Amino acid sequence: LRESLAQAEAAVRCDPRDGQSWYVLGNAHVSLFFAGGQSPGSARRALAAYAQAERVDPAAAANPDLHLNRATLLQYLERFQGALEGLSRASDLAPQWEEPRRRHQQLIGYLGDLCRLLETRVGGTGINWEGLGGTGGGVASSGRVPNIAPPP
Repeated sequence: LRESLAQAEAAVRCDPRDGQSWYVLGNAHVSLFFAGGQSPGSARRALAAYAQAERVDPAAAANPDLHLNRATLLQYLERFQGALEGLSRASDLAPQWEEPRRRHQQLIGYLGDLCRLLETRVGGTGINWEGLGGTGGGVASSGRVPNIAPPP
């Protein structure tokens, strides 16, 4: 992993305008993150590399794998809105690819279950359902994540 990371960094140094190299660098950091103890620094560097890939190269911005891989990391980091957006973007870019749509629906289901559990545990208080149709079911229909405030 360290060698692949070093190679990806070297590629970016050779051509900082190559979005594919930035994408590969992001993937190297994600691999290191999952294999190397979930270092927050690896996660930040992966997200920064993916963002740079999108900034410097329209082709990289249109890569559904980039969006799926970033969404995977964001979901693990519990940044669910970003994960949902990334999965939607991957699905839009590759409509025939089933994986992003399947994972989007799984995440929506998980968040719906979580919201229903929280609503049950706190008796409906402390959860701002505005924009979600007023119930946990709104998560599934809107794809948005509720704001969860601590109980009073």
